[in-house]
Amino acid sequence: MADIAFHDDPAIKAQAQARLRHHVAAGSFVYFPAWENGQANVIGAVVEADDTPAYAERLGYPIALAEALPGLVNGFLQRDEAAAFAEAWLARTPVGVDLSRIVSQLVLFLLDDAGLAAITGRHLELEQCRQTIMALHRQAMDGDMPDRKAWKSVRMAAVAATDRIGDAPLDRQAGGVVEAAAWPGTMRTVLRDTLTARGTLDLTRSLAEIDWTDEKESRVFKLREQAEKDGYKAELSGLERVFAILDGDHPALARGFRQRLQRLEESSAQYRSIGWQAIEMMENAPIIATASKPANKEV
Repeated sequence: MADIAFHDDPAIKAQAQARLRHHVAAGSFVYFPAWENGQANVIGAVVEADDTPAYAERLGYPIALAEALPGLVNGFLQRDEAAAFAEAWLARTPVGVDLSRIVSQLVLFLLDDAGLAAITGRHLELEQCRQTIMALHRQAMDGDMPDRKAWKSVRMAAVAATDRIGDAPLDRQAGGVVEAAAWPGTMRTVLRDTLTARGTLDLTRSLAEIDWTDEKESRVFKLREQAEKDGYKAELSGLERVFAILDGDHPALARGFRQRLQRLEESSAQYRSIGWQAIEMMENAPIIATASKPANKEV
């Protein structure tokens, strides 16, 4: 039963939860590596290996959803929050629900964004590709799977449209989002790549709003590097040291750097929001009646 949560078997869910909880309780739950020296991430804790396909196959999750899961977990900056999300991922996925539509549903969520549309709308061909890709994912969700030719055609069109829009970073990154989404939900990396592309676009746009440039980023790095060579503010460490250096000698840069950190946190918060959105989608997915479980009308 492909893409049926836990293959409609509560024992499979219970075993996965027990293995994850063991690592959380033992303090061996980590962001990465997946499985090494007794430590495990969200995938390795369940399958006891660095093997995402095995995780998907054993638990009945679509491979693209399993591939994106570690990235969603990484959006939680505190390990206890990351562990809580990982536990909720299993706990709130109902046994026996049909997960086959979830990947396309999430890709649609990422494409149907006003900020993205405002950029692609300036480029007719790229906007047409975005709309066509959304239509293909909706068609797949309705159970009418588009053929490979349809996906390839729109994917090539998206690449060509991106190539024609020039070198403006935001425009090209918006094209990257459209290109990443131009694959069926069965493609292993489609959700992960679309998430990454949207995250890059949104962060670039956010940092541009506060006029935080690569030059300013480089300047902070060089100031910190020089301070380490000179032993300046050596009694401090980490961000506390960086702020002491900037506040004392470069107050304008310090203000911008604080804004930059806030925008990075907002970017992580967006990943967390998408993760919880995925869980809600799984909670609301339809139950599939199997031979071992009579349909509701027969109960």
